[in-house]
Order: sequence, then C-alpha cells, then structure tokens
Amino acid sequence: MPIRPFLPILSSKLRILSTNSLTTLMIAALALSLASCSSTAPQPGKRKQPPAKTQPATISASKLLEMANQAQSPERESLVLQAAQVYIEARKFSRARDLLVDMNTDELPDQAYIKHTDLLSTVALQEGSNFLAHGILTKPRLEQQWSNMEPQTEVSLREKRAQVFALLGEAQNSVAERIQLTSLIDNKTQLQVNQDALWQNLMSIPFAELQRLSQDEQGQAARGWYSLAAINKNNQIDLEQQREQLQLWLRDWKQHPAHDNLPSDLRLLQSLIEQQPQQIALLLPMQGKLAEAGEAVRDGFFATYFQALSNGRHTPEVRQYDSSGDVITAYQQAVADGADLIIGPLDKEKVTELSLMPSLEVPLLALNYPDAQPAEPLKGFYQFGLAVEDEARQVARQAFLEGHRQAMVIIPSQEWSERSARAFTDEWEKLGGIVVNRTQFQTGVNYSGLVKDAMLIEQSQVRTREMQELLGIPLQSSPRSRSDVDMIFLIANPAQARQIKPTFAFHYAGKIPVYSTSQVYSGQPNPKADRDLNGIRFNTMPWLFDTTSKEKQAVAQHTKSAAVYGRLHALGADAFRLYARLPQLEQVPDMRIYGATGALHMLSDRRIEREQIWVRFRNGDAQPLPMVINTNDIQY
Repeated sequence: MPIRPFLPILSSKLRILSTNSLTTLMIAALALSLASCSSTAPQPGKRKQPPAKTQPATISASKLLEMANQAQSPERESLVLQAAQVYIEARKFSRARDLLVDMNTDELPDQAYIKHTDLLSTVALQEGSNFLAHGILTKPRLEQQWSNMEPQTEVSLREKRAQVFALLGEAQNSVAERIQLTSLIDNKTQLQVNQDALWQNLMSIPFAELQRLSQDEQGQAARGWYSLAAINKNNQIDLEQQREQLQLWLRDWKQHPAHDNLPSDLRLLQSLIEQQPQQIALLLPMQGKLAEAGEAVRDGFFATYFQALSNGRHTPEVRQYDSSGDVITAYQQAVADGADLIIGPLDKEKVTELSLMPSLEVPLLALNYPDAQPAEPLKGFYQFGLAVEDEARQVARQAFLEGHRQAMVIIPSQEWSERSARAFTDEWEKLGGIVVNRTQFQTGVNYSGLVKDAMLIEQSQVRTREMQELLGIPLQSSPRSRSDVDMIFLIANPAQARQIKPTFAFHYAGKIPVYSTSQVYSGQPNPKADRDLNGIRFNTMPWLFDTTSKEKQAVAQHTKSAAVYGRLHALGADAFRLYARLPQLEQVPDMRIYGATGALHMLSDRRIEREQIWVRFRNGDAQPLPMVINTNDIQY
C-alpha cells in the first residue's frame, strides 16, 4: 500500500487532539453504516445495495491486516478499512488513525473513499481534532457522493458534519445538516434528539440574523425554523407577546415538522403565563459597604422593568426590602407581604444564611452563591451571580476546544483568584488537559523575573553555558522558553496584565496563546494603555459591548453609578429577565436565556451558569470574536 503525507488538512499547522466527545452510540451507528460500504464503484444515480458478503465480525484487526498484505487492490484497501473499523469499535483510535492516514485517498474507489471519510472523521472527532474533522467532512469529492450512499452512511456523515459545524460556530451550516437529517432518520427517538440539537443551533444565531434568514432562506422548512427561532429569541421578557406570535406561527406553518412537535421550551409557555409571579420582593443591601453595589443591581433591574412597562408588557408589583440587617427576618417579612418570588440577597454571607434554612416558603433567586452548596438542593433555592468560577471553567472549555492541552496558570495571590484557578484546573483536567505549571504573584513583584522563572529561561541559559564549557568555544545561541506549554491562563487586572503580557515575548514565549477572564478588561475602551494586552483572549458579558440596549442607555441616562458597577447593572437586568422563566429553565436543561451577562442555563442544583462572549485585544481595542478560533489564523 503506498504511503504518503496525508491531505493538506493534516499539515503540521493542525494538531491532533484527544477527548471523549464522541459517544459509544455514534460508534455503534457507524458500525452499522460501514457494513453497507463496498470498494466497487456504484452506478450513477442509484443507492448502493448492501454487498452479498462481508467479513465476519469476529475477525481481528491483525488478521485483517495480515490478509491485506497478501491481497491486491482494491481488496487490500477494503481489508485495511475493515481493520480500522475494528480498532474504532475497540476504541483504539490512534491505531485506526495510523492506518487511515497512510492510505492514498485519491486512488480509492468512491465507496471506499466514503468509508474512509466516515472512519477518519470519527477518529478526528473522538480525538477532539475539530478543525481536522471539518476539513475531512467538507471535501468536494464527498459532496458529489450523497446520492450514492446508503441512508445509514449518509446519516452517520451528516450527523458528524452537524456536530463539527456547531462546535466551530457555523450554526447555519449545522442547521442545514439537521434539516437534511430530518428526512433521513426513521427512528422516533433519534429524530427528537436531532430536533433538539437543531433548536440549540438556532438559538445560538443572533436575532437580527434569524429575522433575515426567515425571509431569505430558500428552503420552506428552513424558513419555518428560522421564523420560529426568531419568535423565541425576541420575546424572552414578554411571555404574552411570545404566545401571540407563536399562535400566528402555528396558523401559518401547519405543514412544518415543528407544528405538532414544538421545542420543549415553547410548549411550556401557557403554564409559565399562568404561574408567573405577580409580586416580587427585591432583597438588596441599602446600607453599609454593599449599599452602592445593591443600588447598581436595583438600577439594572428597574431599567429592564420600566422598558418592559413602556412596551405594554405584563410587569409584576415590586417591593424593596433591606438585606443589610437580619436577612431571615427580611425574607419572612417579604413572604408575609405576599411575595411570589424573592430576588436577592447580594451578600455571600446572607445567601449562605438563607441556604441553610430547612425549607423556603417562597422561591428565592439569590444573586450570589453560598460558601458551600447544600448537601441536598433546597427546593425553590435558585442561584445566579457573577461567579469567577463560571468564567474560569468556560476558559478551560474554550481553550480545549481550540486544540490546546498543556496549560500554564499565572494568578495573583488572592482568595478569589485561587477559586478561579481551582475551577479552571478541575475543568481542564476533567476534559483531559494537563496543568504543567502554576505560578502566583504579589502585586508589584518583578513581573519579568516571574515570567522568566515560569518559562525556565534560566535553565536554557545554564545549558548553553555548560555546552560552551564542554566544547571550549563560544556558541551563538538564544535562550529558549519551555516547550511543554501550549496555552497560558492569566488571571490579572488591567494594570497587572499590561506589565505581564509584554514579558512573554521578551522571554521567547510571545507565540503562546494567552487566555484570561473578564477581570483583565476595565470595561472602558483605552487603546493607548491596552496595546500591551494585544493578543489576550478573554470572556466577558455581552452588556459591555452592546451599543443598542435600551436598558443600558436608560441606566447611563438616569444613574450616576461609576463604570465599575456596569457588571452589576447587567446582573440586575438579567434578574428581571429570569423572574418568570425559572420553572422553564429548570424543566428544560438545554434552554438558554440570552441576557446581558451571557447565555444563561440552569444546572441540576438550580445554579444558573453563564456562558459569556469572547473578546480579543487587537491594536489596543477589545474586539468581540467568533465562537471558535483556529490558532493558525490569529493576527495581532
């Protein structure tokens, strides 16, 4: 069998990754689909019929390879593909990859090429090589083969295409694949799984784009889906208006697949309207060190409240209570006054007090998290806040998705940054990454020396001196930074980061991607000072970059809060967005509320987690990014 460098997508610019993202169910489905493939060229325009004979399932990969060594083409390649399939079914993905990469796909007949594509894309997705999988699954030759495939094979390939498009932020392409799958899948359970994934893809598309696609898309089914998604995404505050628009959609789209099988979050609309709170208690600090923070949350809440009121939307009665004193007494007073939902408190200690109550008479949306989660989730106790841990876990997931595996962590010596680093490390190692170094610093320390030590520059210089002494001649050599780090997780405020980031280039580590959290950005444009942050990627809330939000404009016009409180304004705005949707989020775990602080979803312990947008400093400006970045495409 000829061996040659694999396709351009396997160039050294792309890395082979490892993860457990592909399920055993997919492997089983793949095995079924591959049984129908053959190395004989099909007749044009006809689906390939299953071959009369196949190799027995009990033949080992080694035996198949032994047989391949004795066979001639095309039987030899067919046996190698079967051996790769056996390795995949045994989860020996690296062995399967080695076999598949060595094959010259240009010389494979169409059916063998289809089988090779199915197998290699399975391995790429299993190993987390998402950019590689994308290249494999979008080759022009594959596009010409759809009419020649068995339905099971087409389902397998389109499912993987839908997955990789979604992973890499190509939501519209993923939607198109999911719509194609709707006509191919004949299993009711799999059909529902496909529709749920389709809906999640739709919900990741901005509202304005959904509106455009609902008018411009050529396919009837696609237009219906985009129209339905726009209704869901545009009315996340106004339940009644959403119901009215949904009824109009049901009238106009009677033949659409979703007409008799609405997404689960839309099916709950009527019950949400009937059960939404009529009286809300805001339990926030009005005195003491947190009074200004409480005022900022309150301003954000009422900015959204009055915006809803001005649009003629249903709004509950709102009463305010001071959480500065005895928080249990304040909670009980709100209950006695008839509150259907209590929002607050903001103070971590006060939240902890309420979390230790044996039961809650009225549901509570806490705006922080207790010191320790209750052993058993307390019914009606919802948690929503600006947790640094959420941001750190998102950094880990994003960096891993973008192909990194070996992390260096650099953090200040502070309690909150310790929590953030632990959350990052736990998530990173759960995904399969390694933390190769962790460095802490005190404010004002010699940052250049800190980075020099972390990058092992001194060791490189020592090695050079030792070689000079051994050889007895001067060597022209530059120090090298350590080679076992492919990403840096930096937690720092803007002033610290502006001093630390430039030292990476000075110490020969300027090409290593640097990720951070929202603390690295002040929230206000400062191109001159922030040039030293160029290249840093960080996650932060949409509120900071939303120039069209009427709630944000109202806050700016009617309050005198400092810019530092902008994030708390967003917290208050989202507390209002959430008040009527809590049961919906609890019953539909995959549902998202697209708010000012990020995309909000509820975990099993009723803690609401935020997924923020990604931003990168370029020429001193903080610029929002697409969902996923190919490291090789980065320009600073």
